[in-house]
Amino acid sequence: MLRSVIKKLVRYSRRFLPVGLQAAQTPLIDERGLRDLALHAQSLPWSLLAFRRPASHPLIGETLSSYRGRVFEFEENRPYQAGDEPRSLNWRLYARAGALYTKVFTEERRPQVFVLIDRRAAMRFGTRRQLKAMLAAKIAACHAYQAQHQALAVGGLILNQAVEWFDPAMGDVALHTFVHSIAAPCPPLPFERDQPDFAESLQLLMHRLPGGSFVLLISDFADLDPDAAMPLLHQLATRHTLQAFQILDPVEPQLPMSGDFLIEDSAATRPLRIDGRDGLQQSLYTAAFEERQSKLTDCFHRCGIPFKACTTENDVETCLGLPDADTRAN
Repeated sequence: MLRSVIKKLVRYSRRFLPVGLQAAQTPLIDERGLRDLALHAQSLPWSLLAFRRPASHPLIGETLSSYRGRVFEFEENRPYQAGDEPRSLNWRLYARAGALYTKVFTEERRPQVFVLIDRRAAMRFGTRRQLKAMLAAKIAACHAYQAQHQALAVGGLILNQAVEWFDPAMGDVALHTFVHSIAAPCPPLPFERDQPDFAESLQLLMHRLPGGSFVLLISDFADLDPDAAMPLLHQLATRHTLQAFQILDPVEPQLPMSGDFLIEDSAATRPLRIDGRDGLQQSLYTAAFEERQSKLTDCFHRCGIPFKACTTENDVETCLGLPDADTRAN
């Protein structure tokens, strides 16, 4: 009897939780929202996934591979070299030219899609419409659903309080697990708690992903040093097709003209306090933000990585946008 009363009390007390606490316990995207995103991703007249690097994934597919052999597409005739297989010799060309040539074929492999999504403390924030983590989850889900529609393996790296790695896989079960992980409830996290480092997560991708993958980076990139990260990003862009989405809140580029703000600074022992009513501090903050944003944009541009900044006021359709002609052609 007592146990039954306790169960009912717990069940009904949930209705009276503070609104913020209720929201923190709710998934970022519900089942209906996920279905809508899947339909939207599959109905787009263009592909979100434009591969620009040879794939080295073991599955045979329709994308050019870095491996060579007698498999699919003829590439060229080259002069015979010791050790070439006799069956690869172009005897017709030998009859015409009087010299031995070997036929070279390019193998095709099926690439994979990998999403690095940031759900750390700074992404669990939003003053307009949605949390930054929610918009990031919607963008990631659209890419994952379109990859499934194209029969591509999908994996990911989720930055929460710890790093969560999802091996690329095909099938509904694997996709369901990954998508529900990025859409899971996102309660606030204390900034002082140790969190995964974004640059170290990029190192993981460098060591573990097969060449030719499509890699989607979704974060606010708040802790990414553009100068220090440029060599690593350039290496990744050389091996893979990368695309980056930066998620910001409207108060980050320019502080509202009201009250005091506490800003976390990894180089300081305590949060920085800025008076939003002080015009000079407002100007200094805006100038510092624009300078860093310029460096970040330039870093991705110089590495050849498409980079797009979105805010929590945007919907996912606006963020995905209409691709340029080169992307649609792929």
